[in-house]
Amino acid sequence: MSEEARASGAGHNPRLVWVESLPDARKLLHDLGSDKGGVAIMSRKMKYAVVSVENVQARAANIIKQVMLSKGGECATPRDVLLKSTEPVRVIMMGTVTQFSQAVKNISVQPFGLAGLAAELKVLFREVFPDSETAREIVAGAHHLPLGSRTLVMGVLNVTPDSFSDGGQYDKFEGARDRALAIAREGADIVDIGGESTRPGADAASLDEELKRTVPVIESVAGEIGVPISIDTCKAEVARRALDAGASIVNDISGLRFDPDMIQLVAERGVPVVIMHMQGTPRDMQEDPTYDDVVGDISRFLRTRAELAVEAGVEREKIIVDPGIGFGKTLEHNLEIMRRIAEFRSLGYPLMLGTSRKSFIGAVLDRPPEERLMGSASTVAFAIARGVDIVRVHDVAEMLDVVRMADAMAGKGRPD
Repeated sequence: MSEEARASGAGHNPRLVWVESLPDARKLLHDLGSDKGGVAIMSRKMKYAVVSVENVQARAANIIKQVMLSKGGECATPRDVLLKSTEPVRVIMMGTVTQFSQAVKNISVQPFGLAGLAAELKVLFREVFPDSETAREIVAGAHHLPLGSRTLVMGVLNVTPDSFSDGGQYDKFEGARDRALAIAREGADIVDIGGESTRPGADAASLDEELKRTVPVIESVAGEIGVPISIDTCKAEVARRALDAGASIVNDISGLRFDPDMIQLVAERGVPVVIMHMQGTPRDMQEDPTYDDVVGDISRFLRTRAELAVEAGVEREKIIVDPGIGFGKTLEHNLEIMRRIAEFRSLGYPLMLGTSRKSFIGAVLDRPPEERLMGSASTVAFAIARGVDIVRVHDVAEMLDVVRMADAMAGKGRPD
């Protein structure tokens, strides 16, 4: 600051301004005193995006680059892209929301599959950068769960003798029933009940055993619990019986892969479904998990499984995606997923994350599952800051404080 400015008490106070979303940009401009038209136009110029696009024809990649440059944006292509005339390539597009909007119009009339890409980009930007703040919700039976205004909490109840964290604690009917009611009483938005251990190396439970563990508990609490019940299963028959008993959400860790009847069941019942990523099965998933790009590979899987579900009749608004922390991932994979968790928002579906007491927390902190509360809390707060919609937790009462505080800092609010 100059001596003159210091003497007068006047400085320019230059600083970076945090603009994480279009609402942030609109508020900044509104507070500045810009007129309504200026806010609408300039807010879209203040939000920058980097978009990865796969399976692009080499000649199409060159067109994308030229279009983005003409709009003031950028596009990175492989160095020898012009030599890859017969194989698809990946490109990285960079620009403001406005630049992308203008580029999409040009790309939509170009050849080599670019009309299809333009349509996909329109959907992506409509979901991630909506023009208006439209209310979203998950409808599960008679329950309406808001999205965006606050982070939802799914409380875990493992009715199993051998789950990695709480196996054996609630494997008797009375204990399971009491814990289900307690989870709801502590403030969870969803109670997730599972009767099959999915810890690494676990053997699959029989159909009869899984039904015996879960259905009586669901029947017992469904009429008085006050929040939706989710059935955590890969078996369509378990899901069917659980829904008949009062559950209203299906949480399938296999991504609707293990039982061919599951997609049709979810479509017929019209219930929300969590599609999770897992490499392999619980029995072998940790033997040698390998990815080319862990986030890119998981995103591709989740997009494909969700599209198959929609084609089978599942309502798009009923799909929730989960990258599957700890399910066929190394420590490095899990940390990379956490760092880049916001990328999964581009899929356009509500995003759920289950990190509670997971082994990657134990690996970082060198603590057993029962001593991972604070490590779990840090992952929950971090995920909320990155835009996760639902967190799946064991320690509901403790994590609810974390969620409320993180929501407040992220500009969300949880009503009393």
